[in-house]
Amino acid sequence: MQQQNAQAFTLTGGRVIDPASGRDELADVAVEGGRIARVRPPGAPLLGEEVSVAGLVVCPGLVDIHVHLRQPGFEHKETIATGTRAAIAGGFTTVCCMPNTNPPLDRPQRIAQLQQTIAQQAWCHVYVLGAATVDDRREELTDFAALLEAGCPSITDDAAPLQSTEQMQEALQKLAGTSRPFMAHLEDEELSGDGVINAGAVSRQLQVPGQDSRSEVAALRRWAQAATSVEQARLHLLHVSAAETVAEVRALRASNIFSQLSMETAPHYFCLTEEAVLESGADAKVNPPLRTEHDRRAILQALVDGDIQIIATDHAPHTPQEKAQGLIDAPPGLVGLEICLGVALTHLFHTRLLSLRDIIAKMTYNPANLLGLPAGTLNSGAPADITIIDPHKQWVVDPNRFYSKGRNTPFAGHKLTGQVWGTIKATLKQRL
Repeated sequence: MQQQNAQAFTLTGGRVIDPASGRDELADVAVEGGRIARVRPPGAPLLGEEVSVAGLVVCPGLVDIHVHLRQPGFEHKETIATGTRAAIAGGFTTVCCMPNTNPPLDRPQRIAQLQQTIAQQAWCHVYVLGAATVDDRREELTDFAALLEAGCPSITDDAAPLQSTEQMQEALQKLAGTSRPFMAHLEDEELSGDGVINAGAVSRQLQVPGQDSRSEVAALRRWAQAATSVEQARLHLLHVSAAETVAEVRALRASNIFSQLSMETAPHYFCLTEEAVLESGADAKVNPPLRTEHDRRAILQALVDGDIQIIATDHAPHTPQEKAQGLIDAPPGLVGLEICLGVALTHLFHTRLLSLRDIIAKMTYNPANLLGLPAGTLNSGAPADITIIDPHKQWVVDPNRFYSKGRNTPFAGHKLTGQVWGTIKATLKQRL
């Protein structure tokens, strides 16, 4: 059901969790004019239509800062429309799209063109991350200042990870003083080589090239070397997958080489291991690859300890035909927008590793705060971007029901507990 939210309304009877304000209590949330009007104790006078959400959790709209929407150039995989519809279905009201498109999102004119499409077709808020190098060739850094001025919340090398310390230093320097971190894909290509899955027991069993997990930490050490000559160096690490990386980050934070060093991970890294490749084949091929049980436990512990502050999806759709090419030739990546919350609740909340408030913080306020996005809070006057959750709803992942064009997920058939009940994005209410 869709309906335009021209009238004011009040969500009543829900448990309101807003990590930005520290709120976790039964309360009513009133919305008017596409903004949060007030959050009051139950029984306060209603504003407009009453919508009962008794027994449910009301929180800020989820924020995902690592999404591949594929447009322009790869619309056969995903589009702005299909990807953001999937986002809304998964409870995300704000996403940041990666720049590895065709052409790459590496200059203001291309950013502006995509923003026009977003304005016309997106179901949720979309921010465009700028590419770090011109045409993703790693030969020349882009004009970071111009990309930020064009509306990019930050710059990333996710499409083509930087390899030279000199370029890393220049990239950190370009963002110094902006309060924005460089968003780094950690991969030392001399170590990762032509590896298609994690280097280990499964790669040996299947006799396919493996990618050494030390690739991540080697790249991070190179970034640290670059940061020693940059004041106010800020770095955000994308899709952290390895235990060694977590340990290295702890050491670097203690050394104060970076003024800010943050990490994100994705549900597949704290739920799955390289063994998933044996069951799901290329649908479990991702970069960085699924690692060992030791790595998975280290990622879980880092989430619990607060060392990893952000959960992102790295939503990366591909066609069934592409994934059918097998482990060697299939492109890496899996979809996650529509299952991320359910996986996180199942494996973090219902196992009592993290509280609802902690999980919601890692999926709302923390990512929004990292990039300065106007999202992730239910404070009065904030955009009425709201996710309503049934934390005990049991369901089974069925990729054929995804709104995304992508079906590539190793979670197919998994039983999850916790699901999005409804999503509100400013002027749109979507009950699923």
